[in-house]
Amino acid sequence: MPRVFAHRCGGALAPENSLAGLRIAARLGLAAVEFDVMLSADGSPWLLHDETLERTTDGSGRVCTASDARLRGLDAGVRRHPAFAGEGVPTLAAAAAACRQLGLHANVEIKPAVGCEELTGTVVARQVQALWVG
Repeated sequence: MPRVFAHRCGGALAPENSLAGLRIAARLGLAAVEFDVMLSADGSPWLLHDETLERTTDGSGRVCTASDARLRGLDAGVRRHPAFAGEGVPTLAAAAAACRQLGLHANVEIKPAVGCEELTGTVVARQVQALWVG
């Protein structure tokens, strides 16, 4: 197992918890990444660290009250740097596919909203099992 992980997919060099971050981590020769996963209002796992959307996207409000359609339309790059404008918020499935394609190990950190701890843990664990283990 690698000892060095790109925290939040290399969030110092790219929008945190983004597919751009995964690509940059791989390009730099890192073997592993860490990212955070929260559930949407629809119960789908998305790569987001904060309970609210303001710091890392052009959206506002709580992640757990945002629908998948709303999260899909957010820009997660514009707040980091204009060069990343248009970078979307990835789903756990998209991140898993990118990790497999890029040969990256992943440390998946479960970030439940208050009151959704058990549901978040269960959903994320099941999806990780399906996406990485088969």
